Amino acid sequence: MMRPNITILYGSETGTAQDIAEQIWKRSKRYGLKSTVDAMDDYDIGRLENDNVILAVVSTAGQGDMPMNMKNFWRFLLRKSLPNNLLSHLKYSVLGLGDSSFEKFNFAAKKLNKRLGQLGATEIVPIGLADDQHDLGIDAVFGTWLDGVFNEIAQRYGIPKENIITENEIIQKFNINILENEKILTDPKKDIYLYEAQTNELLIPSQVIKNIRTTTPDHFQDVRLIKFKVPEINYSPGDVLYIKAKNSDEQVDKFFKVLKNNGVDIDQDVVLRIEEKEIKVPLVLQQKLSLKQIAQQYWDLNVKPKRSVLHTLSMISDNELEKEKLLEFTTAEGQEELYNYINRPRRNIIEVLNDFPHTTAKLNLKLLFEIMTPIKPRAYSIASSLKHTKNELHLLVAVTTYKTKLVEPRFGLCSTWLATLKPEDEVVFWTVKGTFKFDYTKPMIIVGPGTGISPFRSLLLDKAAVDGDLSSCLLFFGCRNEKHDYHCKEDFEILVEKHKLKLFCAFSRDQPDKMYVQHIIKQQKQLCWDFLQKDGNIYLAGSCKNMPNAVREEFVNVAKDCGGMNDEEAENYIRNLEKSWKYQVETW
Repeated sequence: MMRPNITILYGSETGTAQDIAEQIWKRSKRYGLKSTVDAMDDYDIGRLENDNVILAVVSTAGQGDMPMNMKNFWRFLLRKSLPNNLLSHLKYSVLGLGDSSFEKFNFAAKKLNKRLGQLGATEIVPIGLADDQHDLGIDAVFGTWLDGVFNEIAQRYGIPKENIITENEIIQKFNINILENEKILTDPKKDIYLYEAQTNELLIPSQVIKNIRTTTPDHFQDVRLIKFKVPEINYSPGDVLYIKAKNSDEQVDKFFKVLKNNGVDIDQDVVLRIEEKEIKVPLVLQQKLSLKQIAQQYWDLNVKPKRSVLHTLSMISDNELEKEKLLEFTTAEGQEELYNYINRPRRNIIEVLNDFPHTTAKLNLKLLFEIMTPIKPRAYSIASSLKHTKNELHLLVAVTTYKTKLVEPRFGLCSTWLATLKPEDEVVFWTVKGTFKFDYTKPMIIVGPGTGISPFRSLLLDKAAVDGDLSSCLLFFGCRNEKHDYHCKEDFEILVEKHKLKLFCAFSRDQPDKMYVQHIIKQQKQLCWDFLQKDGNIYLAGSCKNMPNAVREEFVNVAKDCGGMNDEEAENYIRNLEKSWKYQVETW
């Protein structure tokens, strides 16, 4: 039987789906199969008539939306003129990458899976629904799904076990070439994505104007309002910025120190040319770069290594104890121990390499490109309005730090880096449409505790600049202390005084009993009901933990207390607001 060509497609806002797609590609190579990897919108639709196996990895954007790099592909599949048997020759399977804390969990993957079936394609194995909330993250579903897919392919197409490449052979994506006697003449810290921005109009170069701490120095959390100068930029309230961070000098030094201490002879100043071997080289790596630049700006030194990384390390290890432990982490039986070793303490790649010194000693330049993970872009709601501050973009960023059982505190890569930015520092980012659909003609009930206020600062500054009147806007803001973490206080006081914004604050620690936004909503339930009776909309943003459900429950109570509804009627009332986009939520 003729062996199939495997087409591996991915759709993702952050790049996680691409990483997974490349792992699928490696598995296909072990089965001796020809395969390609493409973002869905880079895929030649004309190939659909001839391709016989498609494996798709899809993350969900926003509120159940398709990610940016698969929207054209999805539009094609939705054409009403397509016959129901268009894909009757095609075998497929879909892996969804989602987060079960969101109501529309893995919606994009589910919709793609259903549509391929409607067009006559045959499912190889049932859709895999990976969940970031699982203790083991994506790996909890991915491994089982991947094994199922290729076991089924091997059976259907008669691929004998003896033809499968041994797991001890490492398959490399790129050719890595050392450019002898060359040096990087530019500033080594210069943003390497400026090169990509020359050809990719979506990437926006900018300069930092100000980096202001909005919390007092004695407050436990560092929150920053960062202002960027961006000539000729275009965005709207509710839009989102994506940005790739850089590792700190300290992290980069630790990385190379671990390599050096374990006998890995690699010059961090060596200049590299990376060329395609099996997979397309990302545009940012198609320039001459030093290894140090790659370590600082391309590889995530803070990442928790996935099971596939530990598997690769096990293949190169010749130390019996280390090899045994690494292999154990890759087995189904070893997943609880893997969770306790990696996920619970959030152990990063540098610490893992340090824990396995004999295995680390076997690394070389080419192998680093197989075990290191690219930095994923982080998303932040834009906190400014072009009508208020022309040619500027502002972010409100909480710097993430926390402790685990490890000695060194854990930190958020991107937020920590953003906090270090200084005026005139250059950064590259891009913006995408957010999920909020604001209606300036209707009354607004706005709930934005903490940095959840970001998109609403943008909204209110914008609306104030448009019509000057915010009397139809009701804002509930919450933080711990009025004196310590009342973000952008001056802005909101001006909006109250000059533009008639109705503002109610919950300072949770300023009184003996904790006071949260849902408690203030309860206090103002009649005002909220009056807004809703005037065809008002509800907008909420913030942490996805307890707050959104607590606020929703309070609005159900508003419908009962002020609208005279019973439990079922009130629940249906709020549910109908959600279905009609009159109750919109954005959480993280």
